[in-house]
Amino acid sequence: MQNDPLRYFKYTAHNRIISALAVTTLVLMTTGCDSNIRNNRTGAVTDTIPHNQPTINHQALPIEVKALTPTPEGIAEVVTANNQLAIDMYQQINGKSEQVDENVFFSPYSLSTAMAMLYAAAEGETKAQIQKTFHYPAPAILNPNSAALYNQFNTPNPDYKLATVNDLWMQQGLTPTKSYIDTVQRYYSGQVTALDFEGSPDPARQTINKKIAEKTKQMIPELLPKGSIKSDTAVVLTNAVYFKGDWTMPFAAERTSAQPFYNAIGRASTVQMMRQQSYFDYYKDKHIQVVQLPYKGDDLSMLVVLPKLNHKLAMQQLAKSLSATKIKQWRSGLVRQEVNLQLPKFKLDARYQMKKLLADMGMPKAFNNGAEFNLYADGPPIKLDEVYHQAVVTVDEKGTEAAAAAGAVGMYVGMSYPVEFKADHPFMFVIKDNKTDAILFLGQVNKP
Repeated sequence: MQNDPLRYFKYTAHNRIISALAVTTLVLMTTGCDSNIRNNRTGAVTDTIPHNQPTINHQALPIEVKALTPTPEGIAEVVTANNQLAIDMYQQINGKSEQVDENVFFSPYSLSTAMAMLYAAAEGETKAQIQKTFHYPAPAILNPNSAALYNQFNTPNPDYKLATVNDLWMQQGLTPTKSYIDTVQRYYSGQVTALDFEGSPDPARQTINKKIAEKTKQMIPELLPKGSIKSDTAVVLTNAVYFKGDWTMPFAAERTSAQPFYNAIGRASTVQMMRQQSYFDYYKDKHIQVVQLPYKGDDLSMLVVLPKLNHKLAMQQLAKSLSATKIKQWRSGLVRQEVNLQLPKFKLDARYQMKKLLADMGMPKAFNNGAEFNLYADGPPIKLDEVYHQAVVTVDEKGTEAAAAAGAVGMYVGMSYPVEFKADHPFMFVIKDNKTDAILFLGQVNKP
């Protein structure tokens, strides 16, 4: 995530600040704690939280859902919330003038999961604004069904690698609210580790970065830059998502060649264009073409959406009119037919500071002095200072590697000639779970 689910609390005046960083992995760093509630500072990392605090759970899988149980309807509600966030965030990012010519890539699942863990500690108007912005259902639905999705995504699969992990890094000596720790551990499989932010801030930062780098297969080697963890940091909350999958029908490397790619104003650059002619699920209307590229195992797929016209207004209109209903329409309209597909190889590494984005989307109070978070049993008020998000993706002939996520089966249709799908100008893409339709990653390629 530029940084990711990271939020940290800074001790300013009488308030602590939560600063969030997301990285296809979301990190929440909270900084600012009273010195009179800190003790036993010996090293950068300890194995336990002080005596009167909950036992650390080192087992991330599987989540044991005891108090509340998931349902198909509940999972659908959580997925609907995730996907609506994806659309809202995509439109918000595209609405920024400085974003017009830049690539877009983020993980709504990573953002939503990290914020859900913070949402568990929110109260009052702060909680209401977060709920409205992230479209969360009631906690009794959100928590157990988020656990069900977590378990599904972390089930080992021989055809691809998809994994997500949540961590809660807390300042040793603080007393977290027991109900909060219980929620994070039970429903988000949060591993809780005590760090000495006050005595050893940079070693603590390196410990967190090492874990993020490991979970994202080194695609995000340094989520937290130097100076991001300070001596008044109280807690860091992280969520990392990693995906690597091979295409069901890989591209032949020998058919890849240098070809022009035209940006929104028609200026050409040279890219490595992959090419294959095969049967894919395909849809078109008068404005766009859509092709669905399945990953091996058919549990996940990439949906590529290409405006027919190469003009910045066409891409802006696509973003502006995007909705969950429209995506369902595209998917239900997919038919299996022969496609002469040309798609550039690309790697995106996108970073965002999301404080203003999220405030504009409807949750400003979380960033203000009046923010209401019941995270600690014995600390001063805290507020969200900043939210950073970083997501990285690589797409080539073999498949996709990404870090930061059921539809109608296409029918074979007799065609006398293949349709042309030439992605030589800006396009949007979605990496999604086919079973639930959850959007794991969403991006826009303006500069491959």
